[in-house]
Amino acid sequence: MDEPIKLQLYFNENTEWENQKFFFRYTWKKHLVELKKAIIYTILFLILGFVPLKAIDLGPVSIIFKYGSFLFIGYIFLLIYQYFNAKVKTFNLTEELIENLRREDEVSFITLYQNSISIKNPFTTINCVWSKTSYKIIDHYLILSMLNNKINFVFTKPEFKENDFTILLDFLQRHSKKEN
Repeated sequence: MDEPIKLQLYFNENTEWENQKFFFRYTWKKHLVELKKAIIYTILFLILGFVPLKAIDLGPVSIIFKYGSFLFIGYIFLLIYQYFNAKVKTFNLTEELIENLRREDEVSFITLYQNSISIKNPFTTINCVWSKTSYKIIDHYLILSMLNNKINFVFTKPEFKENDFTILLDFLQRHSKKEN
């Protein structure tokens, strides 16, 4: 039976901030596509509802477009509000996490088993089987998703000593699935 491999993570405040900022931008990139669609639909509905087009006589249907444009404007404001609200909450939670990690003397570890992975920090320990684990590499960031993308961790090479990052990446390639 193979022995588990234990990888030590080094806490660096700047690296943690960069990882959290990256992950926030990464997750909200999907929502920005939806915001762009809402803006396009709003412009289209405003044109069809308020601009008199002689080539297209919509008659009373233009009222539907007028009210629809106001709904889309409201939806745009809702998306913008959610973005800024989530940004403030995320950065406050990140600041709290970093402050807590600074006070703790314990070290974080990733333990690799043949059938599972375990991530332990001073506050929690999360274990997950490989079938529920996936990973993605974007730029120089490694996003490790556990429990079918319910829990995510962001790692960079400087957080690990020597070749531990390569060991983790090799294990992920062999035992988990890579997302595109």
